[in-house]
Amino acid sequence: MKKHIFSFLIIFIILSSLSFSYTVRRGDTLGVWVLGYPEYSIEKLIVGPQGDITVPPIGRVMAEGKTLEELEKEISLKMESYIKTNKITVGITQYAPFPVTVLGNTNVNGIVDIRAERIKLSELIGLVGGIKDISKSSYALIKAPDGSEQRVNIEWIKTGQKGEDPYIYQNYFVLFPFDYSNNINIFSEFGTSSLNYFEGMTLKSVLASINIPTNKIASNIIIIRNSEIMEVNFEKTLKEEDFVLKPGDTLIIPYNYTNKVLVFSDFGSVSLDFFQGMGIKSLITLIGSNAGISMPISQINDQITIIRGTDVIDLSLENITKGNDFLLQPGDSVLINKSQNYVYLSSEELSKRVDFEKNETMNVRTLLVKTGINESSVEEVRVNNEIYGLESMLQTGDFVQIKVKRNYVYLSGAFVQPGKVTFLPQENITLDKILAISKGFTQDFSGNLIIIEENGISKNLKVDPYDLSSFQNINILPGSTIIADTELKVAYIFGEFSDVVQYKNGQTLFELLIPFNLNESYEIRYQISDKSEVINASEKDKLEKITLSGKVFLEIAKTSSNEVIVYKAGETKVIQNKIVRLIDVFSSVNGFAPVDKGTIEIYKDGKIINKIDSQDLLNNLMLEIPQGSYVYVKPNLENSYIAVLGNINPKSIRSDVPLSLVEILSTSQIDWKNQELVYIYTEKNAEIKVNIKDIDSLRNVLVNPGSIVYVPPTEELVVYVFGEVVRPGLVTYNPGMTVLDAILKAGNVSKTAQMSTVYLFKDGPENPPVSLDLAGINKAAPVKTGMNPEIKPKDIIFVPKNALTSVVEVMSTVQMFMNFINAGFDTYQNITEIF
Repeated sequence: MKKHIFSFLIIFIILSSLSFSYTVRRGDTLGVWVLGYPEYSIEKLIVGPQGDITVPPIGRVMAEGKTLEELEKEISLKMESYIKTNKITVGITQYAPFPVTVLGNTNVNGIVDIRAERIKLSELIGLVGGIKDISKSSYALIKAPDGSEQRVNIEWIKTGQKGEDPYIYQNYFVLFPFDYSNNINIFSEFGTSSLNYFEGMTLKSVLASINIPTNKIASNIIIIRNSEIMEVNFEKTLKEEDFVLKPGDTLIIPYNYTNKVLVFSDFGSVSLDFFQGMGIKSLITLIGSNAGISMPISQINDQITIIRGTDVIDLSLENITKGNDFLLQPGDSVLINKSQNYVYLSSEELSKRVDFEKNETMNVRTLLVKTGINESSVEEVRVNNEIYGLESMLQTGDFVQIKVKRNYVYLSGAFVQPGKVTFLPQENITLDKILAISKGFTQDFSGNLIIIEENGISKNLKVDPYDLSSFQNINILPGSTIIADTELKVAYIFGEFSDVVQYKNGQTLFELLIPFNLNESYEIRYQISDKSEVINASEKDKLEKITLSGKVFLEIAKTSSNEVIVYKAGETKVIQNKIVRLIDVFSSVNGFAPVDKGTIEIYKDGKIINKIDSQDLLNNLMLEIPQGSYVYVKPNLENSYIAVLGNINPKSIRSDVPLSLVEILSTSQIDWKNQELVYIYTEKNAEIKVNIKDIDSLRNVLVNPGSIVYVPPTEELVVYVFGEVVRPGLVTYNPGMTVLDAILKAGNVSKTAQMSTVYLFKDGPENPPVSLDLAGINKAAPVKTGMNPEIKPKDIIFVPKNALTSVVEVMSTVQMFMNFINAGFDTYQNITEIF
C-alpha cells in the first residue's frame, strides 16, 4: 500500500513540476499530498465560489489566481506548526471548464466549455464538429481577452498534414471567416458559380466544367485579377494558347449579344435588353419588376461597379438616387453587391452574427433592440474587449460581449440537479419554475423544504412532491437558499470494520454487507429501530429478509479465527485454507531446514494441544490443524532460540545462555504503559507469570534458551467520536490527546460539520456536555483559549451537522450510539486475539 501511494506521489510531483505556470481557477479540483502523512493528504479539493480551498488541519487557503508552486510554498509554511517534515505537492486532478467563443464557418457556433488547462486550435475544430465548408475558409482569426489578434492559416487541414496549431485559452474568440479568395468566381447570363481552385487550372478547363454552349459566348471573356481587368479572346483560347488562372480570379462571360446589359449581383444575375436612356435607376426597377429578383434598395451596397470594355467605373448609389442617373451603354456589365454590415454577438443566452440594414444606426442600443435584450437588464457591454456605452457606434466585424444582470437562487440537498439557478432581473421567481429547472426531487426527499432568505430569515415548508400544482403561487426571493431535506438512510458499522455507509430504499442487510466479503467466522449484531438481533454472516436467508430503514447500527465481530499462523526461527507464515493439515504447515516453512530433525508444537488459545517430533512426523502428515492455532516449528539446532510472540512483532532470539527478560522486551517495542503481564513457557511446558509493573522482580527474571515469551493483548484505551466525521466510532487514546487530535484521528470532519458547537461528554452520555467553539480551524486561525482541552479515555465527542441542533437531540443520539456499543462489549470479550 505504501509503495502504491508513493508511486502516485511521484507521478503528481512530475505533473505539478510541469504545470507550475498554470494559474488556479475557480472550480478547479486540486490534490494536496503530504509526504509521509497520508492522513493530511486529500485528492478532491474543489476551489469554491470565493476562490478558496479547505486544507486539513490548517483550514482555508486562497487558491484562485495563484500558481501551483505558490500554493505549495504557502501550505508548507502553514503546515510547519503541525508536522516535522512538510514536503507538500499540489496538483490539478480536474480542470474547471472555461469558455471559448467559436463563430463563423463551423458546424457548431457559440460558447464551448473546455475542461483542460488549454486546447489546441485543431482540437477545438474537432470539438465544434469541424469546418462546415473547408473550401470557403482559409484562415482562423483568434482574439485574446486583451484585444490582441492572431491570424492562423488552416489550409493544412485539407491535406491532413501538420501546420500552425496554436493553443486557445480562457475567454478567447475564434472566428472562421467565409473566404472566397481561393476560389474561381464565375458570372454569366448562363448562371453564377464558384469553383475550388487547383494548381494548373485554365480558362478552357473552367468553360468545359460549367457546360456553357460555346456558340453563345461572346468573342471576349473578361477576367478580373486584383482590380486589374483583362480581356481574353475566346476563339484564340480554344484553338491556340490556353489562359492559366490564379486563385481569386473572377470570370465574366458575356452573352453573345451586343445589345445587352449584364447584371451580376449577390441577389442574382440577369441579362437585360438595352434601350435608349437606360440608367442605373431604371435597371434596378426592371430587375425587381421583370426579372423576378428581389433587390431591395435598402440592402444594396452603396458602391456599384460598371465594366465598360477595359474601363472600370465606380458609382455611389446614394448620389445616383439623390441626383442625376448614370446612363448605360450596350455591352456594359454592372456589378451590384449586397450591403455587409454585421457584428458578432456573444452572451450567456446566444452567440451569433447580427446583420444591420444599410442605413440602420449601427450602435449598441440598436443591437440590443434587434436581439430582444432589455437594456435595463444589461450589466456590461464590451466591444473587442473594451467597455462600450449604449450609444457607442459599432464597426462591421466587431466582437460584442453582453453581460446580463442575473438573480440567483441556490439549491442544496435532495434536488435532481442542485446548484445555482439563474433568472432574469424582471422575472418572477416561483417554486414551480425552480423545480422545472432542477428536474424535481430525488427519491430520498423527505417532503421538508428549508428556505433561507438573503437577510438570514428561514422558514420550513412541507410539500407533496407528487402534487406540483401547489408550488405555482409560492414566490422565492432572489439570493435565497433552498435545502431539500433527505430521509436519513445511513448505516453505522463498528467492530472488525469501521465505516459509515449510505443505503438505498428497499436495500436489505445482505446487500449492505456484500462488499465486506464475510464468512462463517463473523457474527453480525444489528439494531434497526427497536429491533436488535445477532446473526452469523453465513445465514444468507435471514440477512436477505431484513430490510433497512432509518438509522442502522451494525457490529461485525470475528468469533473464530479462520487462519493458522506458523512460526519458525524468526519467519512467520499465515495459512488461510479452509482445511489446514500438518503437511501444509511443514511445507510452508521448508520443514526443519537447515537440519532434518526437530519438533512441531501446536498451540490453541495460548495452550499447547499437540507436540510432534521428527520421528512421528511421517505418521501425522494428514493431521488437521484447528483454525486459529499457532504452530511452532523448532529445528533441532546446536544452539537454542527464545521465541517472542503475542502483542508485539514476533521474532526469534538466538542464544546459548539465559537472557534477562528486560533485555528481551527492551528490543520488542512493547507497550510499557498499558502492558501488565507477560508469560514465559519453558522447554518443559512450565508457565511463569511475570508482572512487568514490578520493576525489581522484572530485573531478576532470566529466560532460558528454548523458552517462549508470550505478551498477551492489552485492553485498548479509547475515546468515542461521533457525528459529522469521516470515520465515526472508537479512536485509540494517547496521553495528552486533545479534542482536535481525536477528531483528526477519526478522519477529520465532513463538509457539513458545524465546528462552532462541538460537544464533549466528560461524565457519560446521560449528563449534559460541554460546548466547544472550534470554528477557527476552518479559517486557519488559532482556536479560542480553552476550546481545545485535553481528554481522557472513555470521553465522548459529538460533531453536529448544524448549529441549530439542540442539546437534547445530541444527548439522545449519543446515548443511542453508546447503548449500542456497550451492548456489544460482551461479544468483544469472546473474540480470541491472534498472536
